[in-house]
Amino acid sequence: MLLCLGAGVPASAPAFREAQAGDLVKNRKMPALDGRTESLLGTAKANVFVFFRPGQEFSTRALAQLAVIEEEVRGKSVRFVGIVSASDPLDEVRAMVRETGIRMPVLIDEGDELYGELGVVLHPSVGIADDRHRLSGFQPFRKINFPDAVRGRIQLALGEIDEARLAAILDPPAAPVASGGRAHARVKLARMLLQAGQIEQAIASAKAGIEIEPGLAEAHAVLAEALARAKRCEEAEREAEAAKKLAPPGQLVAAVRCEGR
Repeated sequence: MLLCLGAGVPASAPAFREAQAGDLVKNRKMPALDGRTESLLGTAKANVFVFFRPGQEFSTRALAQLAVIEEEVRGKSVRFVGIVSASDPLDEVRAMVRETGIRMPVLIDEGDELYGELGVVLHPSVGIADDRHRLSGFQPFRKINFPDAVRGRIQLALGEIDEARLAAILDPPAAPVASGGRAHARVKLARMLLQAGQIEQAIASAKAGIEIEPGLAEAHAVLAEALARAKRCEEAEREAEAAKKLAPPGQLVAAVRCEGR
């Protein structure tokens, strides 16, 4: 079984060597990190399972991004689980869960049976099975556009977008360097600052992105999240509403929850 690091993987690269879209994924009971037993798959329309490795930079980055998506799709028919090998140091796995903020249960693949059954070739990799437990898609990690690719595959499983829209998400046109590229860079920095707990700096970076490209929905969404974290609720709601109005059809915009009222 070949297990490789995921880095800069092209959109066409496979995540699983022994499984293809449409294949039935065998459901099974697996021991969980918290000592309970959990099913690999459930009845959700989108069953998302994530193979990752502790101590790996790309796995850490991917889990932090997936933690954001978990919040975005809360209330939808989406179920997440993480998968680690039984040979992975479980204390390191627990530390990684705390660091990245994921809420999904983490299942332990005893004997690497699931690894072998699917033929996992990259870490991290995301698989999505539908409510009939058929593999609807998989997404290996890539440095660019990974969270958008996962969002798109979830939306496809939920019936919110079609294959053409997913293809556009997986292979988007390059952003112009003069405006969109700089704006996206500011948004990316704002997200990193938020994850680091530097809220005021995140607000400033998101605002800078909006100054460069006022119509960028993602910049307004990040600013809304940062303002909510700062308990500036009215401003957060205004930015969240702007993000919803500016978002392309089918794009998920996370609801803002502000506890400062």
